[in-house]
Amino acid sequence: MVVRRDRPTALAVSIALMVTMLVVYVLTLEAARPDAVERVSAAPRVTREIEFAALEGWCVSLGRWDSADQARAEAARFTGRGAAGCVCAIDGRWHVLGTMYDSRRQAERVAETVGEDIPAEVVALTAKAVKMRITAPDRQIDLIVAADGLLRDQVWQLMSVAQQLDRGEIQPEAALTLCALSASEGKALGEKLGFIPGAEDNALCAALIDALNRAAARLEDVRAGNQGGAALSGLIRQAGIEGFMRLRELQAGLTK
Repeated sequence: MVVRRDRPTALAVSIALMVTMLVVYVLTLEAARPDAVERVSAAPRVTREIEFAALEGWCVSLGRWDSADQARAEAARFTGRGAAGCVCAIDGRWHVLGTMYDSRRQAERVAETVGEDIPAEVVALTAKAVKMRITAPDRQIDLIVAADGLLRDQVWQLMSVAQQLDRGEIQPEAALTLCALSASEGKALGEKLGFIPGAEDNALCAALIDALNRAAARLEDVRAGNQGGAALSGLIRQAGIEGFMRLRELQAGLTK
């Protein structure tokens, strides 16, 4: 017996993702109303242990330099050619990151295909898992978990969209629409977190709100730029890696 498993096309996946994100966005707007959050704040408080899972991103570095200024100058050569061009300090050297994968082997395969004139190598961006005990109404804790999950999901969604653009599987207009929807979703969830009493004075809530708002602003910039081709895929990769680096910084801060 032959069992056939038809896989959806990249375009179908992108359309499904767009619709899902739109539905989530509309539902989030309704749930984010201040009166709804006030009702939740009056609910019984519980203590729950939540875990911020370990982070692991495998990046293709396009070179390393002794200073950040040198790396930034070199990064400008790559941003219009589909690479992220993010500058990051790793082990005392400044790297220009071209792209990122959740698999080391994937990153190694890409690094092997880079031209001989570029000293490509694979570097890891990581953060250890962190467990925290939080006392608050259940739904407020759920918001914190949702914010962390959304930030993680958006990173890999953006990296996937950039790949699909490079392969011609989606059009620039669809990619820009995805960026706009992701920005709206992040802003709505950040607003919802901000309605929690004392959120601005709570280090974790404040950090999550800041990360959501910065990610949204970055995606709005990508959308407003109205770029196409390799330049657009490079900007989307850049937004994804920057989002991952913010998550890494946030998570490292939880252990201090």
